[in-house]
Amino acid sequence: MRFQKIFIFGLGYLLCGSILKCSGIKLENNGYKDIVIAINPQTQYNEQLIANIQEIVTAASSYLHRATKQQVYFADVKILLPLTWPVGSHPVQSPTTQSYEKADVIIAEPNRKYGDDPYTLQYGGCGEKGRYIHLTPNFILNSSLASVYGPKDRVFVHEWAHLQWGIFDEYNEMMPFYFFNGTIVKTGCSKQITGETAFCTGSSCSPCATDPKSGLPKQNCAFYPEKSQTASSSIMFIQALSNVTKFCDDRTHNPEAPNMQNKMCNSRSTWDVISKSQDFRNNRSPYSGSVTPTFTLLQAKDRVVCLVLDVSGSMDQENRLNRLRQAAEIFLLQIIEAKSRVGIVTFNRAATIQTNLQLIDNEVVRNQLAQLLPTTANGGTNICSGVHSGFQVLRGDDGATNGDEIVLLTDGEDSGISNCFSEVEQSGAVIHTIALGPSAAKELEQMSIRTGGLQFSATDNVEATGLIDAFSGLVSGNGDVSKQSIQLESSGTKVYDDSWLNGTVFIDKTVGNDTFFVITWQNRIPDVSVYDPSGKMYKISDFRFDYTASTARLRIPGTAQPGPWNYYILNPGSEQTITIVATSRAVAEKVPPVTVNVHISEMDSKGGRTIYAEVAQGFSPILFANVTVIVERPTGPQIEQELSDNGLGADIVKNDGIYTMYFLKYSGLGRYNFKVRVHRTEGTTKTAIPKGGHSFYIPGYVENGKIQTNPPRPPVYVDDLEADFGDINRIKSGGSISIPKVPPNVDIPPCKVTDLQATLTQNKVVLEWTAPGEDYDQGAAAHYEMRMSDNLLQLRDNFTTAALINLTDLDPRPFGSRETVTFVPESIELKNGTSLYFALCAYDKQDQSSEMSNVARIYVFVPVPLVEHPKGNRALQAIWIAVVVAGLVCLIIGIVKYLLHKKSTSTTFEPV
Repeated sequence: MRFQKIFIFGLGYLLCGSILKCSGIKLENNGYKDIVIAINPQTQYNEQLIANIQEIVTAASSYLHRATKQQVYFADVKILLPLTWPVGSHPVQSPTTQSYEKADVIIAEPNRKYGDDPYTLQYGGCGEKGRYIHLTPNFILNSSLASVYGPKDRVFVHEWAHLQWGIFDEYNEMMPFYFFNGTIVKTGCSKQITGETAFCTGSSCSPCATDPKSGLPKQNCAFYPEKSQTASSSIMFIQALSNVTKFCDDRTHNPEAPNMQNKMCNSRSTWDVISKSQDFRNNRSPYSGSVTPTFTLLQAKDRVVCLVLDVSGSMDQENRLNRLRQAAEIFLLQIIEAKSRVGIVTFNRAATIQTNLQLIDNEVVRNQLAQLLPTTANGGTNICSGVHSGFQVLRGDDGATNGDEIVLLTDGEDSGISNCFSEVEQSGAVIHTIALGPSAAKELEQMSIRTGGLQFSATDNVEATGLIDAFSGLVSGNGDVSKQSIQLESSGTKVYDDSWLNGTVFIDKTVGNDTFFVITWQNRIPDVSVYDPSGKMYKISDFRFDYTASTARLRIPGTAQPGPWNYYILNPGSEQTITIVATSRAVAEKVPPVTVNVHISEMDSKGGRTIYAEVAQGFSPILFANVTVIVERPTGPQIEQELSDNGLGADIVKNDGIYTMYFLKYSGLGRYNFKVRVHRTEGTTKTAIPKGGHSFYIPGYVENGKIQTNPPRPPVYVDDLEADFGDINRIKSGGSISIPKVPPNVDIPPCKVTDLQATLTQNKVVLEWTAPGEDYDQGAAAHYEMRMSDNLLQLRDNFTTAALINLTDLDPRPFGSRETVTFVPESIELKNGTSLYFALCAYDKQDQSSEMSNVARIYVFVPVPLVEHPKGNRALQAIWIAVVVAGLVCLIIGIVKYLLHKKSTSTTFEPV
């Protein structure tokens, strides 16, 4: 399909204005700067934790420098301490744009019995940066863990490679061994790492039992590396070994190993991926100076926020001013956290300070602030005047603006907006922008890009709730989710006269405190009834009204009962749009609520983007949820698309709680606003262990010819991964992107097939995969090209020269469907020890090809038959031995013949 390639103005949103994360890491003169390590607010105060972090990162800097051939090191690291920690003996500073939510490394307890495995949460594919590194306090403090993970500085570099360069682990816990050329090989890199294979219980070890079907060691068998090695790679396999100081390169890489690095990166070596990353692309020169990092301690503080709101004449159009008041009221009365300080500035041609900072310590203050929201609009637009007055208000608490926030909303154009960019950058404050309507200043997003703020937009579509969702998404970034407001529902519906709007909001068992139901309308007050799960009714008289803003608000006293809350809304007058919004907070400080984080990737070469929605309770992903993205576009109605966690298309890993999809449905120039809706039906909620790259848990070592075992990894019981939360409802804004330029046409190819599988049934090869779309994951491909080889690298490097498998009779099915092909490779004798590799490409109607799929492999293993011979019958025993010997001789001759046999590459194999 022909499609328009989109050029994004303000790409910084995708890299730094995301709802999910904004890493400020910079590489300057060989040194990484502005690395943020944040300690979770629930972590108990321990001054030794700070000292150990500094010690680990200092040693890691030297190890990183050596591993990258003296090219990079850690130069500047900021450690963000929780608000509740005492200052201690170290001097601390206030953060500027740093926060827990944007940290590169998180120090936090695991949510389940996951042990202390360090891991990195990775959303994207090969070469794409990760989300964050997670280390536990026990990992930082407990010196005994060095025996099972290795020196902690080496672990840190292993995880840094996941985070910064998007490479993957070279081991595979699910498939620790495989056959290569008739030999059992450990899954890892490099092959020169030596050790023993054994089954150990405690300190007692025995030879591994063999699986009779595969010929491989059984799952309870493990690889125990020699403690003393001559091999120097690889850090992504077993970084704990003292001689391991390098990443596998093209010389030492093991492309055959069935690991994530080979699967995700098309069998490229880790160093090949690293050396082609942006950090090394310009052939960085070696650095010979000091590699000791500088540490700065920062301490989070309570929020200081100023609303800077446009009241120019255009705000009187399309009911914008009233919608602003409705949305800002929700922020002031329900969203902004207690102990925060809030001020309000309005602006048109000039700015007016409506109130200086007020401490949010009771409901009276919240209501007083809400009464100061604007009710009239006139005049022109001077955004810089509003921002300048906003800074003046923010200085009211400590004389500075470092770490403070401005929420800047405008609907108008302003040619002078760039005049204050320098002041904005130097302020140390974070500016979140909300563009309302189609004519908001095109440069507005530069305010948030330059300060690491969030970006939102809202159309004039009265049925869309983008403005309310933007204000509801402005929660604290300090990591204390127990204090954050959680949006459960947000929807607008056009209701005809004398008609009903009925529905259900589910309150699960992780939320329930500070619960609100809010109804807004356009013309006439509707009649509303809300029933809790026990049947208790809340009538319209139980709501509190703001007639100026056309809003009714119901606050549930105490903790809201979990279960379905049904609402019934009657529109008594003429047709109007009615909106319902529900918010709540965590049920208890020690019970993490189910949360949703949304991220939109940067544009790929074909103009597409990937939408990610991470659904989790604490660090435990929530599986099998229904996740939908709702998009407000510049023109036309809003659209909805389903996100998937099935490991297909844009989704990298199946069942990791990260739901994804490609977004291609652009309607024209302007801003696109994203909102994600999550629903999980009642019953046992499945959670999972995070599936990001993590450091190898070493079962033990071979030392002086004897296996020395480590304590086993703490088990994760199935019961621990199930929780009865009840039905789950969540709404989360994903922010906005801007499309300001006329895009050229470009072909969108099918997405890459990532789940190709090959199995051998008797003499037939069965190939299975999930169908891609014609345009990424949409529609159906036009045709497939499947090829095979006995040489993996031939497929990877010279796909079109490998043997073709005839699929002309296979009509591709729509995306997500299962495809199956069975064929007999007639010109190849499938003897014991034979390896064959398979890969495919999908094509659209313009003959545009997808990337080559993952490589699937079959290995022919013929088990030696077990012959039961009578005891004492020496003649039969002799015959039996002779048969076995003869069989082995024939097998060896067959393998030799096979290795000498050269197959024609023009062979075409026909499916059965």
